[in-house]
Amino acid sequence: CMEVAYMKVVFSKHFLASKDRHELHSALQLVSTGESPSSSASDVDNLNNQSAVDKAASTKGASSPQVAGNHVITARNRPNFVRLLSFVQDVNCAMEASRKSQYAFTVVNVSPEELRNGPEIIASVRRVLDLSFHDVEGLLPLVRLSMESINR
Repeated sequence: CMEVAYMKVVFSKHFLASKDRHELHSALQLVSTGESPSSSASDVDNLNNQSAVDKAASTKGASSPQVAGNHVITARNRPNFVRLLSFVQDVNCAMEASRKSQYAFTVVNVSPEELRNGPEIIASVRRVLDLSFHDVEGLLPLVRLSMESINR
């Protein structure tokens, strides 16, 4: 169930995450090869002062906010990074839930004779996990049936 819930969240956030990724990719282009090393060195010295970093990045333009090999996160890009990191966290949670459900099936499939009504329980849970996360209305009755089977 957690896997389905997280995949639903990931699915709903996908468009915005894609847009943020594209904007950040555009903002993090490499510095043009004509930049002088002394300019980069002075920018590195300014890394300790965040306002100087934001100012330096904005004077270089949106297409090249790189400082001595490190990408600078300007104030205008921070919300994009936060949304993108939130999206990545949701994807990680979905994958972790998937890993746990696969592990649970591995354990159950090793010794089904130890379970009461083993095949019925496994079949009910399997139907829930196999159902597409797009069909939440169809998922809920199967979750109830699975829980009833497990609790018998």
